[in-house]
Amino acid sequence: MKKTPLVAAINDLSGYGHCSLTVVMPILSVMGFQCCPLPTAILSNHTGYESYFFQDYTEHLTEYLAEWQKLELNFAAVYTGFLGSEKQADIVGAFIRDVKKRAGENKPLIFVDPVLGDNGKPYITCTPEICESMKELVRQADVITPNITEACLLLDKEYCGERIDETAALKLVKELASLGSGQVVLTGVRSKAGMLANLAFDASQNHFYWVEEPAVEPYYNGAGDVFSAVLCGSLLAGLDMQSALEKSAFFVYLAAKDTAAAGASIRDGVMFEKYLKML
Repeated sequence: MKKTPLVAAINDLSGYGHCSLTVVMPILSVMGFQCCPLPTAILSNHTGYESYFFQDYTEHLTEYLAEWQKLELNFAAVYTGFLGSEKQADIVGAFIRDVKKRAGENKPLIFVDPVLGDNGKPYITCTPEICESMKELVRQADVITPNITEACLLLDKEYCGERIDETAALKLVKELASLGSGQVVLTGVRSKAGMLANLAFDASQNHFYWVEEPAVEPYYNGAGDVFSAVLCGSLLAGLDMQSALEKSAFFVYLAAKDTAAAGASIRDGVMFEKYLKML
């Protein structure tokens, strides 16, 4: 029997609200991977609420990772989400290089969700410096999953709005691929009324993938984290990009539809637990 593959999940830990590590850990675990969390910040609840406790974890990242190095861990993948500063991004970049070196021919999946903003607005932690550091991570990545806001920030473009047509979306993913990532997945594309699309571009194959599901309103906090976690697990499990996109988009759609029917708050995120057995 083989050991359970390890995934280093680098993201913030919010005690309440379906997002970040509290989404990534159960999803990757149920998909057959041991999720090893590295918190970049610890919050009582995510920052979409009026009040929250927040503790930056930057000063502990290096010593935390040093203990992992002593254990000589071999990771099948590195998944990155929220990084609060360029220093964090630099530390994570060095860690990724070390993981790749340690893995040798067993190439790990480097999956970067460049958490920088949403709905046309950069997050408060999104500075020009963190954007530049995030571009360095993107260059190391096999897969990146920006939303349209994050795509524009990475490309130093003016925000183009969530409702863009297919031609504009195709142009955007090609430009993102020029930053160095092998595969680009643009999430939350609203090209048609009542539909939500996710577009992927494989630079090595010069091939596009397009998956649509009915849009569920409102759009819940953390839905992107759910999508990215399922996508990462699906690719690690050996699914091709088209199948992985379909699985991820359908999972989010089902969970979001139930969440809307329950009248849950946008801030509380997507109630995905019921559907974990699908994965």
